[in-house]
Amino acid sequence: MNTPDLTIILECIDGKDDHLKIEIETGSSIVLGKDDGESTRGILELNDCTGEIIFTNKEGLMHFDASGCGAAVKLNGNPAVTGNLRPNDLLKIGNSIWRSVVPAADAKGSFSPVGKKTIHSRFSSIMGLEELKDFKLKHIFSNVFKKHSLADMEEQLVTGTSKNIPAITEIETEWARPWLFSRLLLIALTVSFLLLIGFRTFGNLKLLADLMFVGSFAVPLATLVFFLEMNAPRNISIFVVIALVFLGGVASLLLALVFFSNLTFISTTLGVAGAALIEEPAKLLIVIFLFKGSIKHRWILNGLLLGAAIGTGFEAFESAGYAFEQTVQAGTDAGVDNIMLRGLLAPFMHVVWTANAAAALWMVKGQNKFQWSMLGSPKFLRVFASSVLLHFLWNSNITIIPLPLVYDIKFLILGFISWFIVFMLIQQGLKQLNEARHVEIERLTMS
Repeated sequence: MNTPDLTIILECIDGKDDHLKIEIETGSSIVLGKDDGESTRGILELNDCTGEIIFTNKEGLMHFDASGCGAAVKLNGNPAVTGNLRPNDLLKIGNSIWRSVVPAADAKGSFSPVGKKTIHSRFSSIMGLEELKDFKLKHIFSNVFKKHSLADMEEQLVTGTSKNIPAITEIETEWARPWLFSRLLLIALTVSFLLLIGFRTFGNLKLLADLMFVGSFAVPLATLVFFLEMNAPRNISIFVVIALVFLGGVASLLLALVFFSNLTFISTTLGVAGAALIEEPAKLLIVIFLFKGSIKHRWILNGLLLGAAIGTGFEAFESAGYAFEQTVQAGTDAGVDNIMLRGLLAPFMHVVWTANAAAALWMVKGQNKFQWSMLGSPKFLRVFASSVLLHFLWNSNITIIPLPLVYDIKFLILGFISWFIVFMLIQQGLKQLNEARHVEIERLTMS
């Protein structure tokens, strides 16, 4: 089978060769840099570049090699020597900025030829989101196992203050490489395990109370830090996030109780699974109430983080309530089992369901103030419906394969789907930032 001819355009949007466009066909290469007198095809002069940088179109995938350039090279704001360019990626070479462009024939902006529909593509189509491209968990979590100092950990949480919000042209739109959340997750599991051993050994009820608190809050908060690290605009502070956990969490829990007391037919008809029809709207309404007039937090990744914060609070307080209820009704062993089960499953529950719903709303809202008509947008409804459905199935009596610790494989499957949607929304958020940055760079260039 022959590979389609996918021409890629390399366009200079700032620098000495401003507005120059170079077409690179499949299998072809072009060299930019200082001409050393050899008859190399396509040599152009670059600001501050004392050597060469080679671009190669490998069957529709643009690869660059700047090892011989001799100038500072950055890919989407990150230092780079070699790598691949996706559509609309920016490569800064010295004082020049180049952008890769795929012709309009590739409507979805992918370098890959269109083939048969896969489960991935069908699911993306149903959700109304773009398929994941250049997505590798190994790359995203590559910093988890690297050594980081205490100063690094503190610096990672310095975000959202007036002195630490990057300009739109400085925002890194590559996939982030979060790692702090893993440290907090390890601490959460270690402390929970120590408290469990202590309670089993001494039977002290004070340790049970401690276990309820740590088991309910620690893992959800560690999961929330992942969303904080993925918030590329870095325009939301840790203070705002923690305030939302407590204020938004309690408010959404109380609002859900109001709905439960006035919509008893849902619980009567659908049982525990019906909670999804009440709790998901309740959490989203609190997000709307708190940020309906906000223009500052206009990015999709902002909505993802704000939703995750309120979902974290809701989940933590709900888990503490269930643990206490189980302890009173069925004894301490049942209470401890409930704490540990919900703690292990916390990353797959309310945190991600609310994060996805809020991000979908922010995808529709953009830089505008909230309007109720936005809730009727198919872009929002598809993702929000998925959160409700996943929650509904989670609470249902459906079982597939019993598993130790997590009770049933159903929870892992539903959790995988929830996180798959999370990553699609993160990709959508990065694309939004990339497009906004391109507009700003072009505006500054023209001024």
